[in-house]
Amino acid sequence: MRRNSMAVNMSNTSQVIADDLNVRLDYFENRVAFARLLFPAEAKLAMEMADHPTSDSSGNLREVDLNETPSVRSERLHEKLRALIKTVDMGQRFSPHCSEVLDMFLDDETDMADYFLEKGTPEEEKNKKRMRFMELKDDIQKAFCRDVAENQGQF
Repeated sequence: MRRNSMAVNMSNTSQVIADDLNVRLDYFENRVAFARLLFPAEAKLAMEMADHPTSDSSGNLREVDLNETPSVRSERLHEKLRALIKTVDMGQRFSPHCSEVLDMFLDDETDMADYFLEKGTPEEEKNKKRMRFMELKDDIQKAFCRDVAENQGQF
């Protein structure tokens, strides 16, 4: 029995598209969540300006609609992705330095692995994590101060 290669290709393609959508959603949800954690007032403002619901991106589980069709689900996820992207764009426009720190924090996966892999005594690990936290805190404070200074000059 011969399979229809077109049907197989279409199912593979739709799976890749769904995977890409989920990866992008995860990235932007994480970015917004970290922004809310590190810069709560600024993130809230960016979300309000982007008309993004603040409660939806906090990682809370949503009720599952068992009657939802795949196309409706896909459209809902695309709508959520557009809102997240708009929120991130607003944050980048009005807080470019803070966004830069977030970029550095989220995109620096190789460096983060060094801090979370145990390589030494528990005391050394604790000191490494404390140092990384202090570096991040310092970067956040500097970026915030630069954004505030630039935004005050505009008004």
